[in-house]
Amino acid sequence: MKVRHLYGNFSAKQIHQQKENLHNSIHWLLLYKEQKYPHLSNYIKSLMLRISGLNRLLNEPAELVTLLSILQAINDMNDSPNCDFKTYRKLVLDAHSITDMIKEE
Repeated sequence: MKVRHLYGNFSAKQIHQQKENLHNSIHWLLLYKEQKYPHLSNYIKSLMLRISGLNRLLNEPAELVTLLSILQAINDMNDSPNCDFKTYRKLVLDAHSITDMIKEE
């Protein structure tokens, strides 16, 4: 099965691999927060830009709108001096769930 994109098609395997890559990238949001990584804000923004490009490339699937809104909330929380880690963690897990919903075919 193929997934149409802006310039042609991706195989279902390519989309599956991209979803796994997104999962890994999203998981780093937890690890970096726990480690107090000083460049976490830049990492989040870079991830959001990457997903924005994927959004355009894949003809704007609804799942990516939700994913970007969750990442924006994560970014807002990260920038807050009163960040509640439990809520932050829940948002990261929600981002994982939305990533799973991206269609591979």
